[in-house]
Amino acid sequence: MVTAASAQGSAKLQGKDFIFIAIFGLLLFIVFFVFAMVLGINANTFWFTHAIGAIPGGIVWMYLAARVPKPGATAIMSIIVAIVGLLLGMLWTGPAGIVVGGALAEIVMAAGKRSKVAVIAAFAVWTLCFWLGQESMVFLAGGSYVDMVVQSGMSREYGETLVGFMQSPLIVVAGVLCVIGPIIGGILGSKVFSKHFARIAA
Repeated sequence: MVTAASAQGSAKLQGKDFIFIAIFGLLLFIVFFVFAMVLGINANTFWFTHAIGAIPGGIVWMYLAARVPKPGATAIMSIIVAIVGLLLGMLWTGPAGIVVGGALAEIVMAAGKRSKVAVIAAFAVWTLCFWLGQESMVFLAGGSYVDMVVQSGMSREYGETLVGFMQSPLIVVAGVLCVIGPIIGGILGSKVFSKHFARIAA
């Protein structure tokens, strides 16, 4: 992305790096959490949370990738986000998707030598894995998924609508947007980074 990537890309993570990773990992989680709260008001819009949240989330992702352009940073950030999700009651498949996404994102960035395109592509992979992780519980739980939703405090109608959405063509649209949204967010984050953060990451 910038000269920092080539200069620090092979360096080991240091104490201050872990601080940045933790801070921006939490910030990334908060971005998605806020959109989940807003879009989750309606069961028909809940599955678009990841795609839309990834647009502002791209700013956080691109900054962290530029500020800590080192192997392992994204994987560690993903573990932190996953743990926070579990502590706040997220069903385990969502955090599992986040961790898998973090590992795959590391591979994508390494293959692309941490170029801007590679970092954006890695974010798309991460977001898609996060989304797939959360929605996979619908299939794993089967008929008991609605009961799980009710136990979490939502209505049975809400749970049935979530399942119904998964069985409609709109789920394909949501999946495609889970790739488009992060790309838009990554491009936006790249522009914001170039304008405001270049000196910090240089």
